[in-house]
Amino acid sequence: MLDSSPEIARVPLRAEDIQALREKFVSSGAQSLREGRNVDVSESFALARDDAHLLTTTVSKEGVSRPKAALFHIHSGGMVAGDRLIGMELMADWVGAFDLVCTSVEYRLAPEHPDPTPVNDCYDGLVSFSQDILERHGDIPLIVVGMSAGGGLAAGITLMARDAGGPAIAGQLLMCPMLDESNDTASSHQFSELGLWDRESNDTGWNALLGGRRHARDVSPYASPARAENLSGLPPTYLDVGALEVFRSEIASYAERLAAAEVPVEFHLWAGAFHGFDLTFPDALVSQLAIASRKMWLERLLEGNI
Repeated sequence: MLDSSPEIARVPLRAEDIQALREKFVSSGAQSLREGRNVDVSESFALARDDAHLLTTTVSKEGVSRPKAALFHIHSGGMVAGDRLIGMELMADWVGAFDLVCTSVEYRLAPEHPDPTPVNDCYDGLVSFSQDILERHGDIPLIVVGMSAGGGLAAGITLMARDAGGPAIAGQLLMCPMLDESNDTASSHQFSELGLWDRESNDTGWNALLGGRRHARDVSPYASPARAENLSGLPPTYLDVGALEVFRSEIASYAERLAAAEVPVEFHLWAGAFHGFDLTFPDALVSQLAIASRKMWLERLLEGNI
């Protein structure tokens, strides 16, 4: 796949490259969510704890007054780039297929807004969304979804909700999540100086988020969920990762620890797949398998079969 796409950079992301990444890694806009789908798209704001107004986009199924469930989506971008609509095409597909409602929050990015701002923004957005859903639709399941950095933030707010007695989360769907600030696993050393979010790119993202607190003992598990000592009491969890990417080891370890804590967990390791394979090449067979597996897990969760 990569050999057929020479335009895909094979160099690590450095701090000086963050702005260029932000200019390149942008969504297609809200109109693309409507194309070919019977969905409504609306925008609103969630109030952060420091009184900042966080822009949110909500996708709902046309003509459905009571959705079966609510998805809270968090976008990818290595903690330093991206916008709330990155990855929302897949969410819009699920909204249409399962009669759901989904919102995505424009959390503030590092390094201008280091930890704990990104995870706090996501949690505050989750609380606002859950309150709005309760008022509009009553008590329906709330599921947290995220990819890459968004997957790490989704894992962080799920831990936070458990510990703070916050919104009840029925499931977390974590696609290639960014979980471990140590960046010192077998796969992180295996995939170095290769580009495509390699070990050096991962250092850039974590350094932007944590700054001088990187590797300190008091790094919060909400920022780096791999640091959480207790994973019990978490909701059913879906995890996947490519076999050829820097996050492989930390995600496999997190899946095993969840299972050991008696959390219902489904874990997929996709052979031949690199980080972001399904976004970059959505029509590839491995991408189609990954997307279908996530959808089937979500369907089983909604049916109460997990």
